[in-house]
Amino acid sequence: MVRLAVSLPRSTVTAAARQSLLRAEAIGPGTTKQCGFTLIELIIVIVVLAIMSFGTTQFIVNSSQSYMDTAVRERQGSAARMVVEKISRELRGALPNSVRVIDRDGAISADNQGDCVEFVPALGGSVYTSLPLLASAASFSSVPFEVDAAPPVSSALGSISRAAVYPINATDIYALSASSAISSVIDTSSVLEGSSEVTVQLQALHQFPLDSPSRRWFMVTAPVSFCIDSDARLFRYGDYGFIDSPQPTPGGFGGGNEQVPKRSLLAKGASGGFIMVPATLQRNALVQLNLDIRDRGEGVTINHEVQLRNVP
Repeated sequence: MVRLAVSLPRSTVTAAARQSLLRAEAIGPGTTKQCGFTLIELIIVIVVLAIMSFGTTQFIVNSSQSYMDTAVRERQGSAARMVVEKISRELRGALPNSVRVIDRDGAISADNQGDCVEFVPALGGSVYTSLPLLASAASFSSVPFEVDAAPPVSSALGSISRAAVYPINATDIYALSASSAISSVIDTSSVLEGSSEVTVQLQALHQFPLDSPSRRWFMVTAPVSFCIDSDARLFRYGDYGFIDSPQPTPGGFGGGNEQVPKRSLLAKGASGGFIMVPATLQRNALVQLNLDIRDRGEGVTINHEVQLRNVP
């Protein structure tokens, strides 16, 4: 290697330049300075980056899981509110003394606890002026009918509308006959709205067994049931008709009634049941909804009471 000596005036050589020349002389000929990372430094950097990546990944995973759990809870909360509102609203409109609780095997529950609650919906009520009590007849007189539902009475009349007078026990309600508390089907030609007395036409002769002290009668439709089946699904069943005993349960409502639209699914993952507390002299009857709805490990517990109308 050829070394070149450069002579510069002392006044022009700065301190930094002198230090650079001294370092170059100290290194010596044939020697070059190397810069980079050692293996230990590289391993340390890899470990630090791995820790940071793991922490970031866990943060993203936890955030996503929290969002999914919140969405599941919100969906279950909405489903629970819908279940409570639908069952409560329909039970409040039940015909007095028509609510009964049924076991999953179809037997009427002796302790009023079971997987199914059944009732007869009432569209509304009115006061009759004459009623076939001593002999059968195909009509009776009433003051104009009023109904709380949005549709007019004329559109509410159908193939399952009947008249109920003084229903005091479930036997008279569900065991239909020519002399039961619930009449034959109301004829669709009946005009129940007006400003004066109206005539309610029946499709068959009927004789009511008891006279109502308040002369009240109700227009009712076919029974409705809310049941939890063996697959933990809560269904609403309707349009299956009046059946005294044994009362049908999931799987026994008939082929057509086990399908939509006569059967509607309210919730999955449901457990618990219904409890009916009979009426006393101090209060009306109650139906307790003790339900638990679960999905993906998250659950909502429902404890709700519905007060029933007991004056027939």
